[in-house]
Order: sequence, then structure tokens, then C-alpha cells
Amino acid sequence: MEKVPKVTVIVPVYNVEKYIKRCAKSLFEQTIDSLEILFIDDCGLDNSVEIIKETLKSYKNRNSLTRIINLPSNGGVASVRRQGIIEATGQYVIHCDGDDWVDLDLYERMYNKAIKENADVVICGLIDERINGNVVRDCYLSVNNGKEILKNWYKNTYHMSTCNKLVRRSIYVDNDILPWIGLNMWEDNGLFTRVFYYASRIVYLENAYYHYNRTNENAMTSVYGIKQVEQMIGIAEHLSEFFESMIDAKDFEKTKYAFQFLAKINLITDNYQNLKRYHNTFKEANIIIPEIDPFAFSNKGRFRYRMVRYHLAWLFVLMFKVKNWLH
Repeated sequence: MEKVPKVTVIVPVYNVEKYIKRCAKSLFEQTIDSLEILFIDDCGLDNSVEIIKETLKSYKNRNSLTRIINLPSNGGVASVRRQGIIEATGQYVIHCDGDDWVDLDLYERMYNKAIKENADVVICGLIDERINGNVVRDCYLSVNNGKEILKNWYKNTYHMSTCNKLVRRSIYVDNDILPWIGLNMWEDNGLFTRVFYYASRIVYLENAYYHYNRTNENAMTSVYGIKQVEQMIGIAEHLSEFFESMIDAKDFEKTKYAFQFLAKINLITDNYQNLKRYHNTFKEANIIIPEIDPFAFSNKGRFRYRMVRYHLAWLFVLMFKVKNWLH
């Protein structure tokens, strides 16, 4: 009888030939002895897959549990993560993007922490790897229960990245949690809000880091337009349905409104038609505006939030227009 891998790591691969060798080496050199590595090829147009195969030749010990899975068509990161979760066989599952990398003992330490504390989710810190220096982000927890985190998420937003969270695979399987196909922007919010709902015990591992490459200009989160905003709104709609279907839905009403508002505020740019859409989208969510965590926004986003909070969204649009004209 084959032994179940301790951890499965899911790696989206799409046009990352510049970075994938560093990523693959950091996975192949992990100190954990039982690691299933699933590279999910999303029909990329470069040599990423060939580089993975060539790199793997130097790590014979990883051959048996490493697979390259080719998707039939390009579906985006939601389809990739979905297929990875379906294919995973490990006790725990984590994601690692193809342009990033991890500390060499990360997965062993996260797994040991999970076993020692009987945790459903183990979280590590992030290091933003930038051209002009690194930024360390420790992701400390105020409480260890997923529902408690979600109840107060609107006033203390927690980072929902997929890549720094090791999850007991049964959380995904038993609760039928998979990314929603076609919704690639905010797919992490859609996934981990549901994971947290079912996670009884979430713990944090100190001094352990996932290295998030912020120098890749082709990354999906680097630039986005109206299509991505519409996907964010789609995620908020699905999460609203998810919360509303639960017997304790009332406990999460403000967090539901927070997701709705954080999605729709991105409609406010330099377009008065989109401003009209903002006003007509998730109207009930406006009650959360005075209570929402300002740190849910980037520095630029906080300015827009303040303008919206004080009923100056029209002025923000005008300022955005003027800025674009000047450039």
C-alpha cells in the first residue's frame, strides 16, 4: 500500500521561464521527505515545462512524487488551483506560484507544526521580494478559530493569499471547496474565506517565509482593468451566497458587506459610467463603509476609500481623469 504524501504543493505554470528554475529548485531541495509536487501547465507559450523537466533530472529522489499536468486549454489561475486540489493526494495541501520560491525547510516546518498542534491550517510569513529591497510581512493571528477571524474580518482584514497557508486536505474534500472557474482575480479570497469557515484550528509558524516575487511585471495582480474588477464582483457574489446559505449567516453579515464593498470600489476610476455602476452594485454594502478596516486598501486605495466615505467619489473620478490627461 502506497504511503500518503505528507504535503502536496500545487504550482501554476504559465509563461514563467525566467523564474521557474529557481522555484523548482526550492521545491526539489525541500527538507521534507514526502512531498508531492504538482506542476500544472496552463498552456503556456514558453519553455517553462522543459526547464522543469531538465531541472528535475538533478533530483532523482523527487521523481516518484513529481508530476507535470497539462490543462487542455488556458483557464487561468482558478482552473489551475482547482485541478491541483482535485489531483492532490497529500495529507496537507499548499500552493506555490511559479515565479516565487520558498525557504528550503518551509514545508517540513509547516507540516510538523500542523501535526504537533492538530491544525487545519498553518500560516507562515511572506517576504515581498522587490528590486529596491525586501519587505517582510509577518501574518500573526489574533485568534486561532477560522470563524472567529471571519466574523471580525471587516474591521481586521486578514491576508488571504493561497501560498503561505498549508491546509488539511480533508477541509477541501469534505466541504467541496474548489476555486470558481473563470474568476481568476481574487480567487484567493474566494477560496480561503471558505477554508477559514470550516477550519477549527489555525496556527502561525514564526520565522518561516514564502518569497513573493514582486518584480514580475506579467503577474496578474500587477495590473488589472474592468474585466478583473468584474471577476472580483463575481467572487463577492459567490461569497455572499455562501454566507447566506449558512445557519449562522447573521454572524458574517458585515464581512459579507466588506467583500462586496471592496470589490465594487474598484469600479471608481476615470469613468463616470463605471461610477454609476458602483452606485448600482451591492447597494446594501454601503452600510459597512464607516466600519471597514482602512488597511484593507493599499496606500493609493486608502485615498479613494476616504473620498468615497465622505461622498466625494465624483471628485475622485474627475481627479483621475485629469491625471490621465496630463500623462
